[in-house]
Amino acid sequence: MKKLIIIVFILIALPSCKNNVLTNIAKSDIDIITEIHANNAKEYIEDLIIKLYKINPVYLNKNQNFDTVSAVIINIFQEVDIKTIDKTGKENIDLILKGFDKNFNGDRIYFICKGLYGMINASYNFKRKFYLTDQKLDPQKLMNTAINVETLVWRLSNTKKNGQLLITTNNIKENKINLSFERLFGKLIHNQENMARIISSQQGRIVQKAAKGIVSTIFLPIGF
Repeated sequence: MKKLIIIVFILIALPSCKNNVLTNIAKSDIDIITEIHANNAKEYIEDLIIKLYKINPVYLNKNQNFDTVSAVIINIFQEVDIKTIDKTGKENIDLILKGFDKNFNGDRIYFICKGLYGMINASYNFKRKFYLTDQKLDPQKLMNTAINVETLVWRLSNTKKNGQLLITTNNIKENKINLSFERLFGKLIHNQENMARIISSQQGRIVQKAAKGIVSTIFLPIGF
């Protein structure tokens, strides 16, 4: 009876093992690295969403569709239909710009983060899993997302209405400077730059980025 149980267990486990082996065979080292970077980017943006609402709770109250941060996160990270996306990348820029519009009176954080994740998602061809047969990523698009994040940080630090920042990020409390946003944005920028350089090295391509310290006020479209 004991032997029979062991045999049955092996028969059940074999298909699963076979699938895992086939899945691993279908991935290159670059595919595995890409998955790590894509997931890192998503996690950084999720952390940003949570932190932004925590410091700027007024905006969640202005959201007409979602009343919890969790609901916002689910909506922003929901899978997209490739057939219906804006292939020019302009839609994501428009979302971010709406969040910075001084005349807009809604949830700025939702629109900014939805546009940001849309750009990042487009740079990974709207995929979270990668295989040998997939369309190769464009390293310049990945680098452009890093540039766009820097632009976003600049706007967050400089866009004001009536002398007040539209959205609070880094702040000073009890004579202590909170730079957690700066570190989080830095991780996202580095993540995208690193992935761009890995892909460009593999493809023998050169990616362009402005000299350090030069930040554009214009968002680059990340098309598909």
